[in-house]
Amino acid sequence: MLQQMKRIQVIGPKKEFGAVIDLLYHEGTIHLEDACQCIQKEEISLIPMEREKTAEVTEIQGRITGILSTLPEAPADPTLEEQIASELQDKTRDDLITRAHETIRELELVTRELASRKSDLKLKITTWDRYAKILNFIQPMERELPVLENYEVTILLIKKEFSEVLDLVRKEITTITHDQFEMNSMSVDAETLATIMVFNKRYSQAVHSFVFSVNVNEVRLPQEYMGKPFYAMFAQIESDKARAAEEIRLIDEKLVALSHRWFHELTYLKKMFEDISEELLSFNKFGHSEYMFVVMGWIPKKFLRRMKEAVKKTFGDRVIVSELGAGAKEMEKAPTFYDNPRWIKPFETIMQLVSPPAYREVDPSPVLAIFFPFFFGLMVGDIGYGLVILAFALIVKKKLGANAFAKSISEILIISSIPTIIFGFLYGEFFGDFGEMMGWIQPVHLLGITWNRVDAMIPMLVFAIAVGVIHVFLGLAIGIRNEMIRKNKKHVAVKVGMLLVITAIILLLTLYLVMIPSWMMYPTAVMAIVAILLIIYGGGALGPMEIMSSVGNILSYARLMAIGMASVILAIVANRIGGAIEIAIIGVIAAVLLHTLNIILAMFSPSIHSMRLHLVEFFSKFYEGGGIMYKPFKRVIP
Repeated sequence: MLQQMKRIQVIGPKKEFGAVIDLLYHEGTIHLEDACQCIQKEEISLIPMEREKTAEVTEIQGRITGILSTLPEAPADPTLEEQIASELQDKTRDDLITRAHETIRELELVTRELASRKSDLKLKITTWDRYAKILNFIQPMERELPVLENYEVTILLIKKEFSEVLDLVRKEITTITHDQFEMNSMSVDAETLATIMVFNKRYSQAVHSFVFSVNVNEVRLPQEYMGKPFYAMFAQIESDKARAAEEIRLIDEKLVALSHRWFHELTYLKKMFEDISEELLSFNKFGHSEYMFVVMGWIPKKFLRRMKEAVKKTFGDRVIVSELGAGAKEMEKAPTFYDNPRWIKPFETIMQLVSPPAYREVDPSPVLAIFFPFFFGLMVGDIGYGLVILAFALIVKKKLGANAFAKSISEILIISSIPTIIFGFLYGEFFGDFGEMMGWIQPVHLLGITWNRVDAMIPMLVFAIAVGVIHVFLGLAIGIRNEMIRKNKKHVAVKVGMLLVITAIILLLTLYLVMIPSWMMYPTAVMAIVAILLIIYGGGALGPMEIMSSVGNILSYARLMAIGMASVILAIVANRIGGAIEIAIIGVIAAVLLHTLNIILAMFSPSIHSMRLHLVEFFSKFYEGGGIMYKPFKRVIP
């Protein structure tokens, strides 16, 4: 349910501002408003607080992030992490800034140099690999050029889409060297050609000047490789690569050692400075005059007393926390704060699909937490499927419990598996009709009906529509309450009229089926007329058209029967196919695969349709949304 919010004002001498803000930040209960906007200038002229040290904090964040990017991730160490947290979490902002600067001074230069050297070595290894590939290509010319002492080798890298430029290069080099050169091309990758040219050194300047003029990427064979036979060049490349690889290994060892010592502290500092940055971004919401500061905001009623006591204990009468009266207009701006029991909280995830409820609206989460599992169980309704879904959800929660979304979804499935098993008992279903065939379970006889879904399609359809009527009526009742709070008489009239007209339609249907006395026709007709007049009063001449929309909403609940029927039929088909195959093991595998597919569908399809029935058919009767989520001014990390 939504918690009652109180609007407060915190006032104190300007010299106490920093200490008060730190206390409020650590208390973490006040949702800030812009004090300069809330207080009229005629009352007191306020100036937004400047965000001190914002640039310094941002710089520290960037430098810590840079250091972390050079270090390998250290293995988790809960004891060390807890020790670092206990040491740093109570430090003031200035103490943390000092600590961060000390850590940066010790690490930044050394990690930067190690990372730069490692990057250079990796680039050299890549270059040497490229040289080796090129030397492999030109090695067949070794007989003509026993040594390259008087020759120069250069490589041109050209994109294949511009390969026609090679004809121009060949023609011009022929002229420059008097046709005393070798030129061959090879594919380096899908996009690049490497063209190798070997020519006498006396033409070197002219050749390089021409290549530069046509803007072609040129790679020269290093001078230390010149004048050596090919086997010596290959040996030198491998030797250079081995030395570089060894140096990289030593650098990695140093980085690992640094990571073991500093990674967890740097990670925690990074989170704390992200937290401080968020705190500083809120400073423009605080106002001050020459001698005093003002903080405005909202706080849940249950936290107000604790916050007042904390301020009183720390500052005495120097800082005053005042509870402000709030009229209807101000209450529209109050933030929305969910404070539901644990079993309802997972369903707040579904509420994220719509805008937050306005402060004075009814929180739909408890209703969602009751009807969503009910609808899910009604549609799936199989003991075996319920047990499998329960086991799956428990595994997901254990493995992915750190992820808030995965945890919420797994908890929704855990809760929904319980009515699934209960309805499976009513329907007599255990992996379809497998339990019934084995004599383990039978459908329950209730109200003169055998609740076997295949045999009781009409009763199931009637039951689904009846559930829809109850659900829509509940939505209209909540809508009446919301509109009464807003004092919107016309909207109240429309929703009351809709309740009456749907009731009248149901009574007319029961009269047609001779289920109630015929004299009920007259009060039913009066009810229908009154309902239509109320709808016209509230919604205008076109208001009665909404009647068909509401009736359509109720009929949409027939999907509770239809989706469930599709699921049980597929389960029965799986059992029949498994039993029809003569080779037992193949039949079992086929049945298991079909049941697995059906269980996967059972987790998704009923969930989607249950959400639709809530968000479209149910919420449309009362929900407006547009609220502001409660976002307390507080430390993000513990």
